[in-house]
Amino acid sequence: MSKNLTDIFKEMVEKEKVYAEALIELSEKIHHPVLRSILAGIANDSLKHSRFYEALVELVSSVQSVLSQEELRLISKEIDKHIETEVRMVKLVSEMLRKVDDPRVKLVLSAIYSDEVEHHRLLIDVKENLAKAETLSEEDIWNAIWRNSPWHGTPGG
Repeated sequence: MSKNLTDIFKEMVEKEKVYAEALIELSEKIHHPVLRSILAGIANDSLKHSRFYEALVELVSSVQSVLSQEELRLISKEIDKHIETEVRMVKLVSEMLRKVDDPRVKLVLSAIYSDEVEHHRLLIDVKENLAKAETLSEEDIWNAIWRNSPWHGTPGG
């Protein structure tokens, strides 16, 4: 019998953590600043992926609480700031990439640029899709309770 998603995600949590630890150990043995930072950055991404898999375990194995309107407002406001920051960073790094000739610098800047573009896209997706989908408004609650009720708030039998 094949494994279910929860078991697969749990395995991936551990695999990503092991991979991250190995890269961190390797990066600590290297004195070259660029190679050291690239390996450490990849290790950080693996730790991030581990946290994503942990969140997926929760998502597929339990009921999630919804966001309040206030939480959505806070998230939206903060995400807007970060989206603006990512736009500025993408522009800045793009300009630097056009001006730099050193292939080592280009390599690192290209990695940063890719991350910034991905962060920008992800933040927009979170704001437009995930956060709103996980929100329950007061109107939603009242509609769920009363709109389809045959008694519309009166004592029903």
